[in-house]
Amino acid sequence: MQLRIISLGVLSPELLHKTYVGLAETQSDSDLPILLLVQSAAHLSLGAAQSAGAELDLRAFKKLGVPVLQRSLGGGLVWVDGGQLNYFFIFPTAWGMHRAPELFDYIAPWIVALYAHFGVLVEARDGHDFWCAGRKISGTGAASIGRSLVLGGSVMLHVDWQNFVACVAAPSQAFRAWLVEALEDSVWSWSQLSSSPPTPEAIRSAFPNVLEKLGVQAVVETVLSRDEQRAVAEAELEEPEWEDRRSRRVAAGIKIKAGAFLTESHWPEGPYLRIWTENGCFRKVEGSPWTESETQTFIGLQKDSRAFNAALQQLAGDEYALWAARFAETAVWKD
Repeated sequence: MQLRIISLGVLSPELLHKTYVGLAETQSDSDLPILLLVQSAAHLSLGAAQSAGAELDLRAFKKLGVPVLQRSLGGGLVWVDGGQLNYFFIFPTAWGMHRAPELFDYIAPWIVALYAHFGVLVEARDGHDFWCAGRKISGTGAASIGRSLVLGGSVMLHVDWQNFVACVAAPSQAFRAWLVEALEDSVWSWSQLSSSPPTPEAIRSAFPNVLEKLGVQAVVETVLSRDEQRAVAEAELEEPEWEDRRSRRVAAGIKIKAGAFLTESHWPEGPYLRIWTENGCFRKVEGSPWTESETQTFIGLQKDSRAFNAALQQLAGDEYALWAARFAETAVWKD
């Protein structure tokens, strides 16, 4: 097959998102699929169905001056910065792929081969993520735009989570501290896998050769056609909604990666509960009635297991039923 690789260097956050929208809107059934490679300045990218007012801390956002864009692609809140090389696969639906998992399965071997070219072994998981050594290193989001299916993600070379964490809506500073810990433990950049990660330029240069070995003939371009430039200029992005009352994607917190969530609940009379879940088990728990050493008994226990119920009974005593309900209300295990 043939594939257009369009490499556009570094774009503003707004132009980044307008570019893949414009390319998709102008793509016809007979056009070649596109791989768009681009970098961008730091910004927050909200999933298509997310509300800025629900997901972000307005005061922190204003203080830091971080741009917030509402993207057309699905998925959750994403941090984009200059340490990432963003990729967008834009396929006419005439190619027979109408759902995101179908396109992900099609292009996943290409991304796996790209990492392997630089000596890093990754695997595709869950129809939308890439993992290495038990940690997520890239996620993707997709949407149908025009007559095309678009799937986007990024190669994370270096990522600083501090501004992202500062802007996330959080019930407490301790929640933010746990979020930094969870992200650094769960979502790795290339610099955590290797002391000398490749540069974005090296990845751009390598991609055509990697694809050729897989039977894909890449046509590399660095400028858009006039029609594409016009479509990008006319592409419209939805404005982030700060007053929208849509519920948060994860009601009491945030998704860290597939199967991992950080949540925190507070009740009017004062108690609180903070829970980090992962792969069906409690990774970390803190509750106002108990000490840190006491809540360590929950670590590694499965939800609703006999061991969990026994540990909670031991700590909560006569208030077991109350706290069992609070655990059930707070903990999140899957999307």
